[in-house]
Amino acid sequence: MNEALILQHVETYKKNILMQLQQSTLQKYTGIPVVDEDRLFFTILPFLNEEDWDNSVEVSAIAVSLIFSALAAHDLVKEENATAKSQQLQVLAGDYYSGRYYQLLASENKIDLIQLLSNSVAIITEHKSRFYDLEDYTLEELIQSIQLIECKPIERFLEYYAYHEYVYIMNEALLLAALKKELVAFENNEKTFYISKSKIFQSNMDTLRLEIEKIELTLVQDVRSSDLLNESLKDAILERVSNHSLENQLREG
Repeated sequence: MNEALILQHVETYKKNILMQLQQSTLQKYTGIPVVDEDRLFFTILPFLNEEDWDNSVEVSAIAVSLIFSALAAHDLVKEENATAKSQQLQVLAGDYYSGRYYQLLASENKIDLIQLLSNSVAIITEHKSRFYDLEDYTLEELIQSIQLIECKPIERFLEYYAYHEYVYIMNEALLLAALKKELVAFENNEKTFYISKSKIFQSNMDTLRLEIEKIELTLVQDVRSSDLLNESLKDAILERVSNHSLENQLREG
């Protein structure tokens, strides 16, 4: 599977996900649902690497993306104006997307997977709360929380279908993407979810930069030396990981 075909498959999956979330009234007020292409790419990584991938796996992969769309919709609710009509509809949108994920998996009789993914959402909620409470977490603990928030449902999906060897790459790549986006946004005085809520991050920005560099260096080396991944997929992963260095992103911002 060459890189052009990989990109085509990602785009096709994204269109399928958006079709599952179509609801004219909600979209009129809340806009197009959020579908993160990096998360989608790493969710279907085994498929892109030409592993066995039947219709049941495909439906489950789409369901995982619907979970993240639901979480993103709820994250867009503004605390200071939560009773406004648009905000109430934003909550309804998140609930609708979540319901679609249940519906899809139930249609495949994947009750055990529903339970695993529901538990992963509970874990995400628990770890998001770390960025609101006043407990003293270490930088390492907060970075671990970010990885769980960004990746846990995908990890559960990959483990469920025995794609164990892909979990490490997915976890590290999505953690790296999240940390880069946060740091770039913070440096450009834009809204962030993690850094702006944590004094630990703000007082350790140089350490955070070094951590990002370390994660990227290790991940690039592991992808390049992997015996699991085909060469085109390696190139596609490395393009997502390293296409724009952190310094370039900061300049572009």
